[in-house]
Amino acid sequence: MVDDEPLARDELKYLLSAYPECRVVGEAEDAQEALKLVAELQPDVVFLDIQMRGMSGCEAARQMLSSPHPPLVVFATAYNEYAVRAFELGAVDYLLKPFEDKRLAKTIKRIEELRRRSDDWTEAVERVAGLLQAKRHRIKKLPVEKNGEIRLLDYQDIIFGRSKDGSVQIVTASDTCTYTGSMTELEARLKSEGFLRVHKSFLVNLNQVQGVLPWFKGTYWLVMGDPKKTQIPVSKSQVKELKSILGLEAS
Repeated sequence: MVDDEPLARDELKYLLSAYPECRVVGEAEDAQEALKLVAELQPDVVFLDIQMRGMSGCEAARQMLSSPHPPLVVFATAYNEYAVRAFELGAVDYLLKPFEDKRLAKTIKRIEELRRRSDDWTEAVERVAGLLQAKRHRIKKLPVEKNGEIRLLDYQDIIFGRSKDGSVQIVTASDTCTYTGSMTELEARLKSEGFLRVHKSFLVNLNQVQGVLPWFKGTYWLVMGDPKKTQIPVSKSQVKELKSILGLEAS
């Protein structure tokens, strides 16, 4: 694992210790040290931070993937839209900080599945290398799944996201799809695009709010712009921010 923050390395190492199939063979605090360890130890997988002092994680990954025995790279990052977009599309995987147990479990499962299929493992490595060489276009689309198909939704077509039955559903004017990440990851991706986490289970597109219903004890419900005019509760802790954003008179 490679990260210039010792606490981040310790956290990930602790979480990985819960998986008998995982063994941490080395740690590095910068890319140069990581490249030396990869050449020496030839690990199967490298958990790699993107933003580090000196050489970036992306450049380090390029060099690792051009080695005779390239590892599978899992990016571990506070937030990077390019990495999230690329790796959600199936190239390999990514982890957002702070790390979450459930999200790490999905990563380990994906790695194990690739290990059982050597051709898929090789293809995954090659796809990561190709994506890292590609020009970084910042597109405002969210990968979602519907009937086994991956679709890319324009951010502004999303009316709201909700956590339901252990998954994250994305609601548009015409459909409901599944986002494979967590609500925390969805919030990190969309919060700068006019979305607000108004409740632990709901992230809304503020441009799709059609009405605000006052409720008991200073709470509110939002009326959304989907065909069902879904009403979404606002957590008391978010009322003040919501009023400020919508230009409502402060109470």
